[in-house]
Amino acid sequence: MKTAFLRRPFVLLVFAGTFAVAQAANVDITMAPNSNGQLDIKLRPSANFDGMVSSLVFTLRWNAGTEAHLGTIQQAEPATTYIPVSRSGGEQDAGGQRYQIFVGFGMTPMQWIPTNWVAGQEYTVATIAVTGTAEFSLVNDTWTSLNNADYYLALGGLDETGEIYGGTTSGILAGEAADGGLSVMPNPTDKTSVITLELKQAQDLKLELLNASGQVVWKESKPGAFGTVRIPLDLSSLDKGVYLLRMHRAGDIITQRVVKR
Repeated sequence: MKTAFLRRPFVLLVFAGTFAVAQAANVDITMAPNSNGQLDIKLRPSANFDGMVSSLVFTLRWNAGTEAHLGTIQQAEPATTYIPVSRSGGEQDAGGQRYQIFVGFGMTPMQWIPTNWVAGQEYTVATIAVTGTAEFSLVNDTWTSLNNADYYLALGGLDETGEIYGGTTSGILAGEAADGGLSVMPNPTDKTSVITLELKQAQDLKLELLNASGQVVWKESKPGAFGTVRIPLDLSSLDKGVYLLRMHRAGDIITQRVVKR
């Protein structure tokens, strides 16, 4: 059996005086730090798709008082072909925050490459290098609204903008010291992982696990933690999917993606 993919038409089709367009398929967006302290931008379609990703807009925000800046945009195939991403202008400071707008314009339908999206899966469309260290957020806020920089995505010219998910609007630590010695093993897993952290001085820890909707599904506090800290993380009762582990310590937030398979 062949898998059915939604294709977005480039023109409206006329049938007996009425207009027909393809069914909508919203696409959500998230951001996650990778092991190199860079930021991965990921899209998650709600339906199978192999047409043209015609346009993409998203904005990153961080504290203007830090020395952090965004560096090179890296893209791998096939994303670099179906939605090449670039900066829209330079970094802009406003109200103590720093913003960078990114845009993408696609001209090649996926089936020409060929490739496709599968409903519910995440696809990394860009990786953005970071110099320095700061908390970065993927945002729609007052500034982005005034500057036409809210998250936006169109498929075949039709607005299919979904949600920003995964807790990315509240800040994700990234950059040269982003990992903070945090590890989760095994990952992915279908049962229990162990969170491990090396601390050179005593500090209070607060850990939260968020689902794809940004809801806290697990939390743990460790006051006065020191040395090698190991915390079990039981995923057995959770649904399959991608989660965000967020750890608050000494004024910083460290994040790690956790996959329940």
